Amino acid sequence: MNDTELTAKIEQVTKDFDGQLDNLYETVGMIMLGRLMGWRVMRLVSSRRCWKMASDLFGDPKLIMPERGKYYKKSIGLQIIDSTGHYWDYIKKIKPMDINQRKFVSTTNM
Repeated sequence: MNDTELTAKIEQVTKDFDGQLDNLYETVGMIMLGRLMGWRVMRLVSSRRCWKMASDLFGDPKLIMPERGKYYKKSIGLQIIDSTGHYWDYIKKIKPMDINQRKFVSTTNM
């Protein structure tokens, strides 16, 4: 899906959306950032609820985002999981983390 098609899809989804605006905001943000980071990173950092909502509104997010986007190396979590080779095993075990428990980590990898 190119940028013009995605913009049109976001507009259609927004027009048809019936629900809490913050849910729409979170989902559209995930899709947009996912275009840069890739769906593997977004699957790691997004809640199951957000991923399901994106699937319901946009179809399979993996068809909209690349597997690994231009900036995927900025995700330290994906780097760690890549080193173990057990991506899907980890995804199945993800438990939601309180936003206040997360620690900011900066990396210069690009």
